[in-house]
Amino acid sequence: MNELTYDELKFPNYVNSNTAIRLRAKVGEPELDREGKDARPLKTLELTLSDVVYAAELAGLNMLFVSDSGRGKTQLTSDVAWHHYGGDQETGQANWADGRPSFDITDLFERTRVDLDSGKFDSDTARQVKEERVKRLFFGVDEINRAPGPKQNEFFDLADGKYTFNGKRLNLGEDGYALFMATANLNKLNGDFSGTFELDRALLNRAHLTFDLDHPNFRPTPEDEMVIEERKANPKVDLAPAQDLTGKILTINKKILTAAKQLDPYFTAFRFLVGRGLDYCDTDNYKEKGAAFPMLCNECGYTGKDLCSMIKGSSERSIPAVKTLAYALSYLAELKLGEKVEIDPLDAVLQAFRFTTYHGNLNELVAQEEYAARNQTMMDETVEKLSGVVNTLRDYLPMMIAGQDPTIISYQFQGNRVKAPKDQKTVQALNKANISFQETNLKKELKEKGLGVDWVDPYVKRMKELK
Repeated sequence: MNELTYDELKFPNYVNSNTAIRLRAKVGEPELDREGKDARPLKTLELTLSDVVYAAELAGLNMLFVSDSGRGKTQLTSDVAWHHYGGDQETGQANWADGRPSFDITDLFERTRVDLDSGKFDSDTARQVKEERVKRLFFGVDEINRAPGPKQNEFFDLADGKYTFNGKRLNLGEDGYALFMATANLNKLNGDFSGTFELDRALLNRAHLTFDLDHPNFRPTPEDEMVIEERKANPKVDLAPAQDLTGKILTINKKILTAAKQLDPYFTAFRFLVGRGLDYCDTDNYKEKGAAFPMLCNECGYTGKDLCSMIKGSSERSIPAVKTLAYALSYLAELKLGEKVEIDPLDAVLQAFRFTTYHGNLNELVAQEEYAARNQTMMDETVEKLSGVVNTLRDYLPMMIAGQDPTIISYQFQGNRVKAPKDQKTVQALNKANISFQETNLKKELKEKGLGVDWVDPYVKRMKELK
Protein backbone atom coordinates (compact mmCIF):
# COMPACT_ATOMS: atom_id res chain seq x y z
CA MET A 1 0.00 0.00 0.00
CA ASN A 2 1.31 3.46 -0.90
CA GLU A 3 1.97 5.95 1.91
CA LEU A 4 -0.67 8.58 2.61
CA THR A 5 0.13 11.99 1.09
CA TYR A 6 -0.83 15.43 2.27
CA ASP A 7 -2.53 16.15 -1.05
CA GLU A 8 -4.87 13.18 -0.54
CA LEU A 9 -6.06 14.70 2.74
CA LYS A 10 -6.81 18.15 1.31
CA PHE A 11 -10.49 19.04 1.53
CA PRO A 12 -12.09 19.49 -1.91
CA ASN A 13 -14.79 21.92 -0.75
CA TYR A 14 -14.08 23.27 2.73
CA VAL A 15 -11.56 26.13 2.56
CA ASN A 16 -9.66 27.43 5.59
CA SER A 17 -6.03 28.53 5.33
CA ASN A 18 -6.04 30.54 8.58
CA THR A 19 -3.11 29.79 10.87
CA ALA A 20 -4.64 27.99 13.85
CA ILE A 21 -1.44 27.10 15.71
CA ARG A 22 2.25 27.95 15.66
CA LEU A 23 4.90 25.52 16.84
CA ARG A 24 8.63 25.81 17.35
CA ALA A 25 10.43 22.99 15.61
CA LYS A 26 13.67 21.79 14.09
CA VAL A 27 13.26 20.83 10.45
CA GLY A 28 15.39 18.48 8.37
CA GLU A 29 18.00 15.90 9.35
CA PRO A 30 20.04 16.59 12.52
CA GLU A 31 23.16 18.72 12.06
CA LEU A 32 25.72 18.07 14.79
CA ASP A 33 28.21 20.72 15.88
CA ARG A 34 31.73 20.06 17.25
CA GLU A 35 30.30 19.19 20.65
CA GLY A 36 27.89 16.68 19.16
CA LYS A 37 24.82 18.84 19.78
CA ASP A 38 22.06 19.40 17.24
CA ALA A 39 22.82 22.71 15.52
CA ARG A 40 19.56 23.02 13.60
CA PRO A 41 17.92 26.39 14.30
CA LEU A 42 14.41 26.53 15.70
CA LYS A 43 11.81 27.48 13.11
CA THR A 44 8.18 28.44 13.55
CA LEU A 45 5.74 26.07 11.84
CA GLU A 46 2.30 27.34 10.96
CA LEU A 47 -0.54 24.82 10.77
CA THR A 48 -4.04 25.68 9.56
CA LEU A 49 -7.34 24.70 11.14
CA SER A 50 -7.67 22.06 8.42
CA ASP A 51 -4.23 20.71 9.37
CA VAL A 52 -5.29 20.32 13.00
CA VAL A 53 -8.41 18.41 11.87
CA TYR A 54 -6.26 16.14 9.69
CA ALA A 55 -3.96 15.45 12.65
CA ALA A 56 -6.87 14.71 15.01
CA GLU A 57 -8.38 12.41 12.39
CA LEU A 58 -5.14 10.45 12.01
CA ALA A 59 -5.00 10.19 15.81
CA GLY A 60 -8.57 8.85 15.92
CA LEU A 61 -9.76 11.62 18.25
CA ASN A 62 -13.44 12.55 18.45
CA MET A 63 -14.24 16.10 17.34
CA LEU A 64 -17.08 18.55 17.93
CA PHE A 65 -17.43 21.66 15.75
CA VAL A 66 -19.42 24.50 17.33
CA SER A 67 -20.33 27.92 15.96
CA ASP A 68 -23.06 30.18 14.66
CA SER A 69 -24.71 29.02 11.46
CA GLY A 70 -22.90 29.37 8.15
CA ARG A 71 -19.34 28.79 9.37
CA GLY A 72 -18.79 25.64 7.31
CA LYS A 73 -19.14 23.01 10.07
CA THR A 74 -21.30 20.69 7.99
CA GLN A 75 -19.19 21.17 4.85
CA LEU A 76 -16.02 20.31 6.77
CA THR A 77 -17.56 17.19 8.32
CA SER A 78 -19.05 16.16 4.99
CA ASP A 79 -15.67 16.50 3.26
CA VAL A 80 -14.12 14.19 5.87
CA ALA A 81 -16.92 11.63 5.50
CA TRP A 82 -16.86 11.49 1.70
CA HIS A 83 -13.30 12.41 0.74
CA HIS A 84 -11.53 10.35 3.41
CA TYR A 85 -13.99 7.53 4.17
CA GLY A 86 -15.88 7.06 0.90
CA GLY A 87 -19.23 8.43 2.13
CA ASP A 88 -22.27 6.62 3.53
CA GLN A 89 -23.06 4.81 0.32
CA GLU A 90 -23.02 1.01 0.17
CA THR A 91 -19.29 0.83 -0.59
CA GLY A 92 -18.33 3.65 1.79
CA GLN A 93 -16.84 3.56 5.28
CA ALA A 94 -18.93 6.37 6.80
CA ASN A 95 -22.15 6.48 8.82
CA TRP A 96 -24.11 9.72 8.80
CA ALA A 97 -26.96 10.89 11.03
CA ASP A 98 -28.84 14.14 11.61
CA GLY A 99 -29.56 15.30 15.14
CA ARG A 100 -33.34 15.41 15.53
CA PRO A 101 -35.97 14.47 18.13
CA SER A 102 -37.01 11.43 16.09
CA PHE A 103 -33.47 10.01 15.87
CA ASP A 104 -33.20 6.34 16.79
CA ILE A 105 -29.74 4.77 16.82
CA THR A 106 -31.25 1.40 15.88
CA ASP A 107 -31.98 2.90 12.43
CA LEU A 108 -28.22 2.93 11.86
CA PHE A 109 -27.30 -0.50 13.11
CA GLU A 110 -30.32 -2.78 13.06
CA ARG A 111 -32.75 -4.34 10.60
CA THR A 112 -35.83 -6.48 11.21
CA ARG A 113 -36.50 -9.57 9.13
CA VAL A 114 -39.81 -11.39 9.42
CA ASP A 115 -40.57 -14.85 8.00
CA LEU A 116 -44.15 -14.44 6.76
CA ASP A 117 -44.41 -18.10 5.77
CA SER A 118 -44.04 -19.36 9.34
CA GLY A 119 -46.65 -16.98 10.74
CA LYS A 120 -44.50 -16.52 13.85
CA PHE A 121 -42.65 -13.48 15.07
CA ASP A 122 -39.75 -13.60 17.53
CA SER A 123 -38.28 -10.17 18.18
CA ASP A 124 -34.94 -11.68 19.30
CA THR A 125 -34.41 -13.54 16.04
CA ALA A 126 -36.09 -10.96 13.80
CA ARG A 127 -33.76 -8.16 14.93
CA GLN A 128 -30.41 -8.35 13.21
CA VAL A 129 -27.28 -6.21 13.29
CA LYS A 130 -26.13 -4.44 10.13
CA GLU A 131 -22.59 -5.79 10.39
CA GLU A 132 -21.36 -3.65 7.51
CA ARG A 133 -22.36 -0.47 9.37
CA VAL A 134 -20.87 -1.57 12.69
CA LYS A 135 -17.49 -2.06 11.00
CA ARG A 136 -17.41 1.39 9.40
CA LEU A 137 -14.73 3.75 10.68
CA PHE A 138 -16.48 7.14 10.57
CA PHE A 139 -19.58 8.24 12.48
CA GLY A 140 -20.82 11.75 11.74
CA VAL A 141 -23.74 13.58 13.37
CA ASP A 142 -24.88 16.92 11.99
CA GLU A 143 -26.47 19.47 14.37
CA ILE A 144 -26.32 17.08 17.29
CA ASN A 145 -27.99 19.48 19.72
CA ARG A 146 -31.20 19.52 17.71
CA ALA A 147 -31.79 16.23 19.48
CA PRO A 148 -33.10 16.66 23.06
CA GLY A 149 -31.06 15.46 26.04
CA PRO A 150 -32.43 11.89 26.22
CA LYS A 151 -31.83 11.45 22.50
CA GLN A 152 -28.31 12.86 22.81
CA ASN A 153 -27.61 9.96 25.17
CA GLU A 154 -27.99 7.63 22.20
CA PHE A 155 -24.91 9.24 20.66
CA PHE A 156 -22.78 8.20 23.66
CA ASP A 157 -22.27 4.79 22.09
CA LEU A 158 -21.02 6.35 18.86
CA ALA A 159 -18.58 8.54 20.74
CA ASP A 160 -17.40 5.62 22.87
CA GLY A 161 -16.92 3.40 19.82
CA LYS A 162 -19.45 0.77 20.83
CA TYR A 163 -23.00 -0.43 20.26
CA THR A 164 -24.98 -2.72 22.56
CA PHE A 165 -27.16 -5.32 20.86
CA ASN A 166 -29.18 -7.87 22.83
CA GLY A 167 -27.03 -7.20 25.89
CA LYS A 168 -23.77 -7.73 23.99
CA ARG A 169 -21.26 -4.96 23.39
CA LEU A 170 -20.10 -4.62 19.80
CA ASN A 171 -16.98 -2.60 19.06
CA LEU A 172 -17.45 -0.08 16.27
CA GLY A 173 -14.88 0.47 13.55
CA GLU A 174 -11.77 -1.59 12.98
CA ASP A 175 -8.63 -2.29 15.03
CA GLY A 176 -9.84 0.06 17.76
CA TYR A 177 -10.33 2.96 15.33
CA ALA A 178 -13.79 4.58 15.26
CA LEU A 179 -13.90 8.31 14.54
CA PHE A 180 -16.82 10.36 15.87
CA MET A 181 -17.44 13.88 14.50
CA ALA A 182 -20.39 16.14 15.28
CA THR A 183 -21.53 19.70 14.65
CA ALA A 184 -23.62 21.98 16.86
CA ASN A 185 -25.08 25.47 16.70
CA LEU A 186 -24.44 26.82 20.20
CA ASN A 187 -26.52 29.44 21.97
CA LYS A 188 -23.75 31.53 23.47
CA LEU A 189 -24.32 34.81 25.31
CA ASN A 190 -27.26 36.11 23.30
CA GLY A 191 -27.90 33.17 21.01
CA ASP A 192 -31.22 32.95 19.20
CA PHE A 193 -31.25 29.40 17.85
CA SER A 194 -34.68 27.85 18.22
CA GLY A 195 -35.17 24.11 18.32
CA THR A 196 -31.76 23.47 19.88
CA PHE A 197 -30.99 21.90 23.24
CA GLU A 198 -28.14 22.29 25.70
CA LEU A 199 -25.30 19.87 25.04
CA ASP A 200 -24.90 17.18 27.67
CA ARG A 201 -21.64 17.74 29.62
CA ALA A 202 -20.79 14.04 29.45
CA LEU A 203 -21.21 14.13 25.66
CA LEU A 204 -18.95 17.19 25.47
CA ASN A 205 -16.28 15.27 27.35
CA ARG A 206 -16.56 12.43 24.87
CA ALA A 207 -15.66 14.89 22.14
CA HIS A 208 -11.94 14.71 22.78
CA LEU A 209 -11.42 18.00 20.94
CA THR A 210 -13.71 20.98 20.36
CA PHE A 211 -13.33 23.51 17.55
CA ASP A 212 -15.07 26.86 17.91
CA LEU A 213 -15.35 28.02 14.31
CA ASP A 214 -16.53 31.47 15.43
CA HIS A 215 -13.06 32.11 16.86
CA PRO A 216 -11.02 34.51 14.66
CA ASN A 217 -8.04 32.12 14.37
CA PHE A 218 -10.28 29.22 13.37
CA ARG A 219 -12.35 31.02 10.71
CA PRO A 220 -11.51 31.18 6.99
CA THR A 221 -9.45 34.20 5.97
CA PRO A 222 -10.91 36.98 3.74
CA GLU A 223 -8.95 35.44 0.87
CA ASP A 224 -10.57 32.06 1.61
CA GLU A 225 -14.01 33.64 1.59
CA MET A 226 -13.38 35.17 -1.83
CA VAL A 227 -12.30 31.77 -3.17
CA ILE A 228 -15.51 30.24 -1.82
CA GLU A 229 -17.65 33.04 -3.26
CA GLU A 230 -16.10 32.80 -6.71
CA ARG A 231 -16.58 29.07 -7.07
CA LYS A 232 -19.81 28.47 -5.20
CA ALA A 233 -23.22 29.84 -6.14
CA ASN A 234 -25.24 27.12 -4.41
CA PRO A 235 -25.45 27.66 -0.61
CA LYS A 236 -26.06 23.96 0.00
CA VAL A 237 -23.38 21.57 1.22
CA ASP A 238 -21.38 20.05 -1.64
CA LEU A 239 -20.70 16.33 -1.58
CA ALA A 240 -17.04 15.59 -2.19
CA PRO A 241 -15.95 12.92 -4.69
CA ALA A 242 -15.92 9.58 -2.86
CA GLN A 243 -12.39 8.59 -1.83
CA ASP A 244 -11.54 5.83 0.65
CA LEU A 245 -8.32 6.40 2.59
CA THR A 246 -9.18 4.11 5.47
CA GLY A 247 -6.35 1.64 4.96
CA LYS A 248 -3.72 4.39 4.94
CA ILE A 249 -5.34 6.18 7.90
CA LEU A 250 -5.33 2.98 9.97
CA THR A 251 -1.64 2.42 9.25
CA ILE A 252 -0.69 5.92 10.43
CA ASN A 253 -3.05 5.73 13.41
CA LYS A 254 -1.20 2.67 14.71
CA LYS A 255 2.13 4.54 14.47
CA ILE A 256 0.77 7.57 16.33
CA LEU A 257 -0.84 5.49 19.10
CA THR A 258 2.32 3.41 19.54
CA ALA A 259 4.36 6.59 20.00
CA ALA A 260 1.78 8.17 22.31
CA LYS A 261 1.75 5.13 24.62
CA GLN A 262 5.44 5.57 25.45
CA LEU A 263 6.42 7.33 28.65
CA ASP A 264 7.40 10.88 27.75
CA PRO A 265 8.97 12.83 30.64
CA TYR A 266 7.97 16.18 29.12
CA PHE A 267 4.35 15.23 28.67
CA THR A 268 4.19 13.53 32.08
CA ALA A 269 5.28 16.78 33.71
CA PHE A 270 2.69 18.69 31.66
CA ARG A 271 -0.14 16.30 32.55
CA PHE A 272 0.63 16.75 36.25
CA LEU A 273 0.72 20.51 35.75
CA VAL A 274 -2.73 20.71 34.11
CA GLY A 275 -4.16 17.91 36.22
CA ARG A 276 -3.04 17.92 39.85
CA GLY A 277 -1.42 21.35 39.60
CA LEU A 278 -4.57 23.14 38.46
CA ASP A 279 -6.77 21.23 40.93
CA TYR A 280 -4.99 22.88 43.85
CA CYS A 281 -6.51 25.81 45.78
CA ASP A 282 -4.31 27.58 48.31
CA THR A 283 -7.22 29.27 50.12
CA ASP A 284 -9.39 26.15 50.50
CA ASN A 285 -9.14 24.41 53.87
CA TYR A 286 -8.54 21.10 52.11
CA LYS A 287 -6.42 22.62 49.32
CA GLU A 288 -8.84 21.29 46.71
CA LYS A 289 -10.27 23.47 43.98
CA GLY A 290 -13.38 21.35 43.33
CA ALA A 291 -15.59 22.87 46.05
CA ALA A 292 -14.35 26.44 45.64
CA PHE A 293 -14.27 26.69 41.85
CA PRO A 294 -15.54 28.88 40.33
CA MET A 295 -17.95 30.48 42.82
CA LEU A 296 -15.35 31.63 45.35
CA CYS A 297 -12.62 32.63 42.90
CA ASN A 298 -13.83 36.20 42.40
CA GLU A 299 -13.71 36.87 46.14
CA CYS A 300 -10.33 35.19 46.58
CA GLY A 301 -7.51 37.50 47.66
CA TYR A 302 -4.68 35.12 46.87
CA THR A 303 -1.92 36.97 45.02
CA GLY A 304 -1.23 34.06 42.65
CA LYS A 305 -4.79 33.63 41.42
CA ASP A 306 -4.18 35.17 37.99
CA LEU A 307 -4.04 31.70 36.39
CA CYS A 308 -5.61 29.39 38.95
CA SER A 309 -8.92 31.33 39.01
CA MET A 310 -9.29 30.94 35.24
CA ILE A 311 -9.17 27.17 34.95
CA LYS A 312 -9.34 23.96 36.94
CA GLY A 313 -7.64 20.62 36.40
CA SER A 314 -8.37 18.65 33.25
CA SER A 315 -10.16 15.31 33.34
CA GLU A 316 -8.48 11.97 32.77
CA ARG A 317 -10.42 11.78 29.49
CA SER A 318 -8.95 15.05 28.17
CA ILE A 319 -5.30 14.53 29.08
CA PRO A 320 -4.60 11.45 26.90
CA ALA A 321 -6.29 13.21 23.96
CA VAL A 322 -3.92 16.16 24.35
CA LYS A 323 -0.89 13.86 24.30
CA THR A 324 -2.12 11.92 21.27
CA LEU A 325 -2.89 15.11 19.32
CA ALA A 326 0.58 16.45 20.14
CA TYR A 327 2.16 13.38 18.51
CA ALA A 328 -0.24 13.59 15.58
CA LEU A 329 0.69 17.23 14.95
CA SER A 330 4.31 16.15 14.55
CA TYR A 331 3.33 13.45 12.08
CA LEU A 332 1.10 15.84 10.10
CA ALA A 333 3.86 18.47 9.96
CA GLU A 334 6.24 15.91 8.44
CA LEU A 335 3.55 14.84 5.97
CA LYS A 336 2.98 18.46 4.96
CA LEU A 337 6.63 19.51 4.67
CA GLY A 338 7.94 16.25 3.28
CA GLU A 339 10.91 16.14 5.66
CA LYS A 340 11.79 15.28 9.23
CA VAL A 341 10.25 17.59 11.84
CA GLU A 342 11.08 17.68 15.55
CA ILE A 343 8.51 19.82 17.38
CA ASP A 344 9.23 21.21 20.83
CA PRO A 345 7.21 18.77 22.98
CA LEU A 346 5.93 21.38 25.42
CA ASP A 347 4.86 23.63 22.54
CA ALA A 348 2.95 20.71 21.03
CA VAL A 349 1.01 19.85 24.19
CA LEU A 350 0.26 23.50 24.96
CA GLN A 351 -1.24 24.00 21.52
CA ALA A 352 -3.14 20.72 21.70
CA PHE A 353 -4.51 21.77 25.09
CA ARG A 354 -6.24 24.77 23.43
CA PHE A 355 -8.77 22.39 21.88
CA THR A 356 -10.24 21.27 25.23
CA THR A 357 -12.18 24.51 25.64
CA TYR A 358 -15.63 23.02 26.19
CA HIS A 359 -14.60 20.22 28.55
CA GLY A 360 -15.83 22.05 31.65
CA ASN A 361 -12.40 23.17 32.88
CA LEU A 362 -12.80 26.94 32.33
CA ASN A 363 -14.32 29.34 34.87
CA GLU A 364 -17.73 29.81 33.24
CA LEU A 365 -18.54 32.86 35.40
CA VAL A 366 -15.49 34.67 34.05
CA ALA A 367 -16.24 33.45 30.52
CA GLN A 368 -19.70 35.01 30.66
CA GLU A 369 -18.89 38.21 32.52
CA GLU A 370 -15.47 39.15 31.12
CA TYR A 371 -15.36 37.41 27.73
CA ALA A 372 -19.03 37.63 26.67
CA ALA A 373 -19.10 33.81 26.26
CA ARG A 374 -16.06 33.83 23.94
CA ASN A 375 -14.76 30.67 25.58
CA GLN A 376 -12.05 30.03 23.00
CA THR A 377 -10.66 33.52 23.45
CA MET A 378 -10.56 32.92 27.19
CA MET A 379 -8.86 29.56 26.63
CA ASP A 380 -6.22 31.14 24.38
CA GLU A 381 -5.41 33.78 27.02
CA THR A 382 -5.37 31.11 29.71
CA VAL A 383 -2.95 29.00 27.67
CA GLU A 384 -0.77 32.07 27.20
CA LYS A 385 -0.57 32.42 30.99
CA LEU A 386 -0.02 28.69 31.34
CA SER A 387 2.86 28.93 28.87
CA GLY A 388 4.62 31.21 31.36
CA VAL A 389 4.39 28.44 33.95
CA VAL A 390 5.60 25.91 31.37
CA ASN A 391 8.60 28.12 30.62
CA THR A 392 9.39 28.13 34.34
CA LEU A 393 9.14 24.34 34.30
CA ARG A 394 11.52 24.17 31.30
CA ASP A 395 14.41 25.45 33.46
CA TYR A 396 13.96 22.63 35.95
CA LEU A 397 13.00 19.70 33.71
CA PRO A 398 16.54 18.61 32.70
CA MET A 399 17.55 18.11 36.33
CA MET A 400 14.18 16.50 37.21
CA ILE A 401 14.52 14.05 34.32
CA ALA A 402 18.01 13.29 35.65
CA GLY A 403 16.43 12.47 39.02
CA GLN A 404 17.76 15.58 40.78
CA ASP A 405 16.02 17.93 43.18
CA PRO A 406 14.55 20.85 41.15
CA THR A 407 16.53 23.67 42.73
CA ILE A 408 18.51 26.22 40.71
CA ILE A 409 21.22 28.61 41.82
CA SER A 410 21.97 31.74 39.81
CA TYR A 411 24.99 34.05 40.07
CA GLN A 412 26.99 36.68 38.18
CA PHE A 413 30.16 35.51 36.45
CA GLN A 414 32.26 37.69 34.14
CA GLY A 415 29.32 40.01 33.58
CA ASN A 416 26.87 37.23 32.70
CA ARG A 417 24.01 35.75 34.69
CA VAL A 418 24.56 32.00 35.07
CA LYS A 419 21.96 29.42 36.10
CA ALA A 420 22.97 25.95 37.24
CA PRO A 421 21.47 23.00 39.12
CA LYS A 422 22.17 23.20 42.82
CA ASP A 423 24.66 20.61 43.98
CA GLN A 424 27.17 20.49 46.82
CA LYS A 425 30.21 20.81 44.58
CA THR A 426 28.95 23.98 42.86
CA VAL A 427 27.89 25.60 46.15
CA GLN A 428 31.29 24.88 47.71
CA ALA A 429 33.11 26.34 44.69
CA LEU A 430 31.03 29.52 44.78
CA ASN A 431 31.53 29.96 48.52
CA LYS A 432 35.26 29.42 48.13
CA ALA A 433 35.39 32.08 45.38
CA ASN A 434 33.28 34.36 47.55
CA ILE A 435 30.62 34.61 44.82
CA SER A 436 27.11 35.31 46.07
CA PHE A 437 24.21 33.37 44.56
CA GLN A 438 20.44 33.15 44.71
CA GLU A 439 18.48 29.94 45.10
CA THR A 440 15.11 29.15 43.49
CA ASN A 441 13.00 26.02 43.76
CA LEU A 442 10.32 24.75 41.36
CA LYS A 443 7.84 23.96 44.11
CA LYS A 444 8.13 27.46 45.53
CA GLU A 445 7.69 29.06 42.11
CA LEU A 446 4.64 26.95 41.27
CA LYS A 447 2.95 27.63 44.61
CA GLU A 448 3.44 31.37 44.08
CA LYS A 449 1.47 30.96 40.85
CA GLY A 450 -1.35 29.11 42.63
CA LEU A 451 -0.49 25.61 41.40
CA GLY A 452 -0.23 22.38 43.36
CA VAL A 453 3.14 20.70 43.80
CA ASP A 454 2.35 17.33 45.39
CA TRP A 455 3.41 15.64 42.14
CA VAL A 456 6.95 17.06 41.95
CA ASP A 457 8.76 14.71 44.37
CA PRO A 458 7.07 11.52 43.04
CA TYR A 459 7.93 12.64 39.49
CA VAL A 460 11.62 13.14 40.36
CA LYS A 461 11.70 9.80 42.20
CA ARG A 462 10.24 7.98 39.19
CA MET A 463 12.67 9.63 36.78
CA LYS A 464 15.54 8.56 39.05
CA GLU A 465 14.25 4.98 39.03
CA LEU A 466 14.17 4.99 35.23
CA LYS A 467 17.77 6.14 34.85
